[in-house]
Amino acid sequence: MSRKRFVCLSVAGLATALLAAGCGGSSAVTGPEASGPAGSAVLHGAISGAGLTSSSTGAAVHALSGGSGWTVSVVGTSLTAEVDDEGRFNLSGVPSGTISLRIEGPGVSAQLSVSGLLGGQVTTIEVRITGGTAQLASPPACSPTAETFFSGTIDSMASTRLVVAGRNVDASRVAKVWRGERRIQLSDLQAGEKVKVWGTLQGDGTVLAGEIAALTTGIGGDVWVHFTGRVESVTAASPDLHANPNTPSPGGFPLLVVKGIVVKTSAETKVWHSGGSAMSASEIKVGQSATVEGWKKSDGSVRATQIVID
Repeated sequence: MSRKRFVCLSVAGLATALLAAGCGGSSAVTGPEASGPAGSAVLHGAISGAGLTSSSTGAAVHALSGGSGWTVSVVGTSLTAEVDDEGRFNLSGVPSGTISLRIEGPGVSAQLSVSGLLGGQVTTIEVRITGGTAQLASPPACSPTAETFFSGTIDSMASTRLVVAGRNVDASRVAKVWRGERRIQLSDLQAGEKVKVWGTLQGDGTVLAGEIAALTTGIGGDVWVHFTGRVESVTAASPDLHANPNTPSPGGFPLLVVKGIVVKTSAETKVWHSGGSAMSASEIKVGQSATVEGWKKSDGSVRATQIVID
């Protein structure tokens, strides 16, 4: 996935700040709204920050919890989206041109102007929050499609068409469907089940899924976990559970200890910088802050499906 750009917005407590950021242009103080081309756009974004704390554990977290009441809406319309467990949101049918976006959550109520939205295009932004402050820097990125991942409950299923947390998902070309370490069929998923989807966000708001993981109990009673902590050690490469054992893996897949928990990586582990760019598991270093999610096994170790490095 290409490196996301950031847009910077500063708010403290319940104060509201207003900034403008043009897709492909430079950020500026909000002025009169410019008219844009006809048609609707898709707004794809994330809200994150290592300074946030989990209400249940008090530990620092990378992404906001969808249950914490964070929402993103387009001012003057009925368009609104909840922020999911990944700290991500998606709004379809957004008017092209310039919009005012409202971001609301505990201790934050911020409004910013995003300009340059194009009909049939995906505009990607990220809002970074530290304590009571949110930051948005440099212009948003616009493209016909955008790589994405998100989690949510399956609202409905009809053959290869799914609705997950209100988002339309086309699974007609899905390459892998997982439950724990076991490959399953798409038809094994059920409405009401929580899943994570990786895929390509289209200009009409549909996500073309490449991989789906069921976040319900895995094989052998594995439990899905999500936690953040300091990388305490990085040791020799661990075996890849899914790859061909006769094919060597350059760089290997290191065994990590994060927050006292053994974390196993493999070819299936997606590793990202917090800014959005992909990286290799072999680049992870002791002392970095890592947000890990994956399947916790009976021995207490975690098979990581994704690691985000701050």
